[in-house]
Amino acid sequence: MSLKVAIIGRPNVGKSTLFNKLIGKYLAITAEEAGTTRDRIEREVTLNRVRFTLVDAGGIETTRGGDLDDDIQAQVRYAIAHSDLLLFLVDAKSEITAEDSKVAELLRKTSKPIIFVANKFESDNISRLMNFTSFGFGVPIGISAIHKTGLDELISTLTKNLRNLARKKKLVPAEAGSQKKKHEYTKSSSGENEQAMIKVAFAGRPNVGKSSLVNKILGEERFIVSEIPLTTRDVGDVVVEIEGKKFQLLDTAGMRRSGKVGRGIDRFATGRTLNALSDAEVALLLFSGDEGIVSQDLHVAEKILAAGCGLLLVVNKTDLWEDFTEEQEKWLANLTRKFQFARWAAVVMVSAKTGKNIPQIFKQILEIQKERTKRIKTNEFNLFLKKIIAQHSPAQTDKAKMPPKIFYATQLREEKIPTFALFVNRPRAFHFSYRRFLENRIREKYGFNGIPIKLEFRERKREDRGEAVRTKSKRVEK
Repeated sequence: MSLKVAIIGRPNVGKSTLFNKLIGKYLAITAEEAGTTRDRIEREVTLNRVRFTLVDAGGIETTRGGDLDDDIQAQVRYAIAHSDLLLFLVDAKSEITAEDSKVAELLRKTSKPIIFVANKFESDNISRLMNFTSFGFGVPIGISAIHKTGLDELISTLTKNLRNLARKKKLVPAEAGSQKKKHEYTKSSSGENEQAMIKVAFAGRPNVGKSSLVNKILGEERFIVSEIPLTTRDVGDVVVEIEGKKFQLLDTAGMRRSGKVGRGIDRFATGRTLNALSDAEVALLLFSGDEGIVSQDLHVAEKILAAGCGLLLVVNKTDLWEDFTEEQEKWLANLTRKFQFARWAAVVMVSAKTGKNIPQIFKQILEIQKERTKRIKTNEFNLFLKKIIAQHSPAQTDKAKMPPKIFYATQLREEKIPTFALFVNRPRAFHFSYRRFLENRIREKYGFNGIPIKLEFRERKREDRGEAVRTKSKRVEK
């Protein structure tokens, strides 16, 4: 069990910037707008060979109100209560504010050890550091997170305190076996290799219940849920173990139509979602069970397929249905009609409110992951392909003298989704309908349910022809 360190302060003092620098990755969205950070973001990091969990939460505010603001403050209070050490961050460039004083008063009431840090520090404003000694935490460590100045002193102080805490709590300090990079970033909160986990992205348009579903799976209010669109901005990331299997759950921001994506935070949030899809192996496309399928749902599906993710269609809010069986049949019919391009995708009807059918989600994820890693031997695949071509050869759609011809094919290794390279004489001569025909026959034979497959038509070069002849000769000799 690793120690937790939370970065605490009022809005706009650079908490997310410092968080990003310490984990060595631009993960938390940074902006001048107050309330940019909403959900808690946690990452396990290793600094100076000490491993711990770093937490970035929203800024502490006492003047604003509203349900969303209350939820943000609840996330901050949770971070404080469940952390072993706190980094109290202030802005060295600004005067002491009432909010700074209230944060200091709140932290004094805790029994947590505190490291006092003044961000945006410049060498010519040392006198400003002395002004903050009135809080009773001594002289703050002056840093500039954006320019990375002063971070060595901060990291040294931080890791020293963590080693002392580990000894007091009788924990074995989580130190690396060999010296690692100063700002090492490890995604797995368990400290294991991230490849041992299945990365699952929760995607969809705004307000379909992505965060609610993740919270239900975790059994806690880990992410803020609100009717306000784009409540989720950063990609929420948490590891959960279910029946001995580890899953990395990525709660993403709701994807809006391109014309409605504004600048600044909205655009950053959309970019984070697309990056999460690129990292994920399986994506859950959520629908709102009380609203039906809209064009934006199809747009999100396109983004998922473009990212090469396995696809699971999840209809949420089924608790609002009066007749489950009747509504389920309607949804299955609509999904079959509108998602003809992904007829291979499985469907699960769930309720994030009641937890209905949530175990089915992870059963399907494991099935998709199994299909995603399936490998077909080259000899077997070419024999199968030869039979298919004999039954239905590619039609000649242009005026060229040479008809389109497939010589041989192989499944490529190290690809995110099953990818087959087909070596042909003229790649452009193969009509879309024939490509789709081949994909359908491949699925009939080998499955690949829940996962897109890719066919790459490549022109056979002379060296490819020579290699094929050599390979054939070796088979004859054997």
